[in-house]
Amino acid sequence: MECPIRSLTIINAVVYDPGSAYETAPRGVVVREGVITFVGSSEQARERSAPNAPVIDAGGRFLMPGLIESHGHPGMYAKSLLQVDCRPAVTPTVEDIVSAISRQAEHTEPGEWLAGWGYDEHRMKGPGPTVQDLDRAAPEHPVFLRRTCAHMALVNTAALERVGISDDTPDPSGGCIVRDPDTGRATGLLQEKAMSLVDLPTDTPEGMTAGMRLALNDLAGKGITTVHDMSSGPIEMGVYQSLLAHGALTVRFRPWYFALAQGEFPGSYDAVLGTGLRSGFGNDMLRYQGLKFVLDGSVGGRTAALAEPFEGGSSRGILYYDSSEIEPLVTKAVAAGQRVAVHGIGERAVTQALDLIEAGGRDAAGGVRGSGSEETAAQEHYDALVRSRRHRVEHCGLPHQDELDRLRDGNIIAAASTAFLYELGDSYLNNLGPERIARTYPMRTFIDHGIQAPINSDFPVTTPNPWLGIYAAVARRTSSGRLLDTVENISVAEAIAAFTTVAARASFEEDRLGRIAEGFLGDLVLMDRDPFCVETEDLKDLRPVLTVCDGRVVYREEAENNR
Repeated sequence: MECPIRSLTIINAVVYDPGSAYETAPRGVVVREGVITFVGSSEQARERSAPNAPVIDAGGRFLMPGLIESHGHPGMYAKSLLQVDCRPAVTPTVEDIVSAISRQAEHTEPGEWLAGWGYDEHRMKGPGPTVQDLDRAAPEHPVFLRRTCAHMALVNTAALERVGISDDTPDPSGGCIVRDPDTGRATGLLQEKAMSLVDLPTDTPEGMTAGMRLALNDLAGKGITTVHDMSSGPIEMGVYQSLLAHGALTVRFRPWYFALAQGEFPGSYDAVLGTGLRSGFGNDMLRYQGLKFVLDGSVGGRTAALAEPFEGGSSRGILYYDSSEIEPLVTKAVAAGQRVAVHGIGERAVTQALDLIEAGGRDAAGGVRGSGSEETAAQEHYDALVRSRRHRVEHCGLPHQDELDRLRDGNIIAAASTAFLYELGDSYLNNLGPERIARTYPMRTFIDHGIQAPINSDFPVTTPNPWLGIYAAVARRTSSGRLLDTVENISVAEAIAAFTTVAARASFEEDRLGRIAEGFLGDLVLMDRDPFCVETEDLKDLRPVLTVCDGRVVYREEAENNR
């Protein structure tokens, strides 16, 4: 098999290196064998080009490092691209959803599962779908329609009967079979761990590979060159390795194994610890990161574990575990050389996530106690297990002041899903109210506290377009134009850093990723416009015209092909 060329030169570009002085004079960048070897004048760049490497004239456009998606679900995204697309932009009404599922049913044998994804009742015209709507769409098929947040799903009557869910079926621990408050009948809505009751067909490597190729093209077209996969399992890892072996991996992956089984995600905790796999194993294209635990749900689905009830109700969401259940697992993982990432959105979940990380480090270190040199040694061991590991709180939506201090002091990353505020912001405002929304994904506060907070989209929960996340952080406005607050805004430069230099720290690669500098990996994005020269409202409309990963052109806008 012929190896792809991993060298190129870009000249006449406004080169932006986050953290360095912003120079508008056009320059050149040389990439040899996947590594940046020169940044300087275009003339010198030409002279230093690798033999037979292409030379691309940027025409004075803005060149920046490849963007890092620090929390996504590529496997889920790959599958969704092969399922019925029920996102509001595609199916804005219930009748549109019914039609889309009906069309799929025409090509599917009766009795086989139909799967759809992406509906969001808060962004639809009119009410959201019901079990009766899915019954109309496919009366002879069990239907599983995953909500955009991925923390709940709507199923039809055939599906309820298929898996044996009746009005009397008890709620599983950490989940809820939603019932009509007047009749007590199951509504078809399954929240959190109740989704695990559904026996969807097992994923296959062939199906995952087909979807992943589509996902790779889409990600490259959005300027994303590195992705942290926060729900990796054996199939995803196998697909990544196969694509890598065939030279077809066009995005760098940083997989986190999903620790404990939930819904469609298999748990890999025992397998990971059994193999002795440690965080950091791999190469520049595929490098293992650690274990991911989940504590609560979503704000849009009203299942995040809040301190106070959601607006207009009495529910404070769902907290999956008592700390006594999960703390020994976290401790064992930390002791085995794992980094841990703990999903926590609501205040109660953020607090529990930090409790688990700190207790895991403390218990794995044998307890930070004693006196004199014994206490010093124990503290150093704890620091090595906690502060030096850069563990993560995923989403970290509503941290209290005390939790902000703990994040900073523990050198714990706040993996902020600030991109939610654009696409999901209206449901957040409706469910949290104005006081809480003003402290949700608090980017200004994170930065001012010295907390490392890369921004993520959690795709496919929201669109994997970094510029929507950058816009959300700068403008704090929703897709409908509602202003959420004027306190937690950050600058364009800070938002870009959250997708480059700050995000690189999430995988201990700040010396290799996220900058255009000599010795850094050859990941570059040429933009259609300079983000520092457009109006704030136009940030969300910026797009790449060229994406380079590992020194290879992995995306080129059609107009660029004709230049």
